Amino acid sequence: MDAALALNDVTKHYDNRVVVDDLSLAVSSGSVTALLGPNGAGKTTTMKMCAGLISPDAGSISIAGYNLVSSPTEARQAMTFLPENVALYHELTGRENLSHLLEIGTGVKLSSDDLDEALAATGLPADAFTRRASTYSKGMRQKVGIAIALAKKANLLLLDEPTSGLDPHSAAEFNRSLREVAKRGVGILMATHDIWRAREVADQIAMMIRGKIVLELDPKGLSAEEIERRFFLQMQ
Repeated sequence: MDAALALNDVTKHYDNRVVVDDLSLAVSSGSVTALLGPNGAGKTTTMKMCAGLISPDAGSISIAGYNLVSSPTEARQAMTFLPENVALYHELTGRENLSHLLEIGTGVKLSSDDLDEALAATGLPADAFTRRASTYSKGMRQKVGIAIALAKKANLLLLDEPTSGLDPHSAAEFNRSLREVAKRGVGILMATHDIWRAREVADQIAMMIRGKIVLELDPKGLSAEEIERRFFLQMQ
C-alpha cells in the first residue's frame, strides 16, 4: 500500500535562503505524524508544499501514490489541508458548511445522514450540526474541517498548528478526534511546536530545525520531558 504522504529530498528557497533543506519524510496510512519544531523551522512551508499551495524547488511529493506535479488533481483529491484557523460561513450551520464546502471542493453531494455521520465521527456534538457556525469555538470549526476529510474519503489530512489557542480540555478532545480519524485509515501530518500534545497523539515525531529533519522517534514510552530534552539537544 502506498504511503499517505511521501516527501523525497524536498528543498525550498526564499530570497536565496534555504527554508526547507533536502527533507525526506513518510506518513503511513492510519497513523499520526507530528512535525515538531520551533517557529521558523520550516514547518508551515513544508505543509503548504504538501497541500500544493507552493511548489518545491527540488525533490518530489506524493500523496496516496499520486505525484503533486504530474498528477495534481488526483493528489489534491486525496488530501485535505486545514490551516491554523479554519474559515467557515458564519451564517450556515455545521451541516450546511460541510455540504457546501464538500460540493464546491469535490463536486460530491451527500445526504443529511451521511453528512451527520461524518460530523459525529469527529466528536462534534449533535446539537451543533444545525447551529450556525458563528456560534462555534475554534475546536468546533476544526472538527467541521476534519469532517470534510472523512466525507471525501481523503487519504491524507494536513494540519498546521491545530492546537494553537485551544485550552487544555479542547486540545485533548481534538487529539481524541484525530485518533478516531486515523483509525479509519487516514494518514495525518500535523505541524506543531507543542511537545506535550504531540506526544499524546502522534505515532511518530519528526523534529525539524532550520529546515531539516534532525531526529525521528516513536513517542511511546517516552515522557514529554524526555522528548523535550532530546529536542533541545538537537537545537544546540
